[in-house]
Amino acid sequence: MSAHTDPYERTETATHVTPDTEFDDDRKTRVKAELDEVLDPCSCMSDHPISILDLGLVESISVDDRDVEVTLLLTSQRCTYFLDINDEVRERVEALEEFDSCEVHQDTSGQIWTNDRMSTEQRKARRKRFHDQMDAAGVTPYAERSD
Repeated sequence: MSAHTDPYERTETATHVTPDTEFDDDRKTRVKAELDEVLDPCSCMSDHPISILDLGLVESISVDDRDVEVTLLLTSQRCTYFLDINDEVRERVEALEEFDSCEVHQDTSGQIWTNDRMSTEQRKARRKRFHDQMDAAGVTPYAERSD
C-alpha cells in the first residue's frame, strides 16, 4: 500500500445510497436528507449513534409520483429493529408534503452488508474509537504486534 493511500477512502463507486450520492430529482434528495436523520438503533445502544445513511443501510430510494419506496440492506437479516427503523423512515418521509406514502423494504437479494458500505468518516471514527480503547487498556492490537 502506498503512503498516499487512505485505507478508508472508497476505491470503487458505491452502488448503494451514501451521504455523497447526488440525485437529479430534488424529491429523492429530500428523502435522503430525512434518512440521514434516522439513527441505527444498535449504534445508539453502543453510545456511538450513526445514521442509517452513514452506516450504509440504504440500498435504494425510488420515487413514483407521490409514493416513495426505500430498500434497506441490514447488517443482519435477523435485525429485530427493522420495524423501528421502518416506522421512523415512514414517519419522516410521509411528513414531507410532496409524498402520500412510503414503503420500506428489506433487501432479500442475498447480498451481505460489510463495513465498506459505511461512510468514510464513520469508518475512520470507528477505527479511532477502537485504537483509543486499546490505548486506554494498554493493549497493542494483534496486527501491530511483532515477534
